[in-house]
Amino acid sequence: MSMNQDLLRIVENISRDKNIDKEAIFLDLEEAMVSAVRKHFGDLESEILVKIDRSNGQVLATRNAQPIDIRQLGRISAQTARQVMTQKIRADERDSIYAEFSQRRGELISGIAVRYESGTLIVNIDHWTEAYLPRSEQITGQTHRPGERVRCLILDVKDTASQVRIILSRTHPDFIRRLFEAEVPEISEGIIEIKALAREAGYR
Repeated sequence: MSMNQDLLRIVENISRDKNIDKEAIFLDLEEAMVSAVRKHFGDLESEILVKIDRSNGQVLATRNAQPIDIRQLGRISAQTARQVMTQKIRADERDSIYAEFSQRRGELISGIAVRYESGTLIVNIDHWTEAYLPRSEQITGQTHRPGERVRCLILDVKDTASQVRIILSRTHPDFIRRLFEAEVPEISEGIIEIKALAREAGYR
């Protein structure tokens, strides 16, 4: 398999595994390669252009309109490209997670219990994204074993400087409402309407 085909395969895998648009990944790669070229030549002033052919993975790079071979940049420049690429992929992944789940507040979701951290249950949801079920949003007296499937309400989505925090709940009144809608077709179809809900967490 050629380097160009490897590049296309890597883009495809990252896009699938991290739910990131392929075009965003190509742009990240191009910017990372520009950084690598500048590192190699120690040059902040030259016009450096890198373009990846989306169809065949061919990389075309120029410095002041003169062609250069990206493969000849050396180990240090390659490390620079890798660091820049890693940072950009993390940022893209964070943006993708926030864009998806901020639209899903109030939705019932099923995930897999992973572990407890200071009383908060970490739950893996879509695309192996970590979500958080705080102690205050858990049903009193109920615990979940690692690997156990857990249904929760997406209560909130917070975009912090370092990560997106998806907050779950199993005590909010809308959690019970969504459970009824999922289990009773007449409710989801609007034949039966829920006027009000009241529930003390920990009691059936």
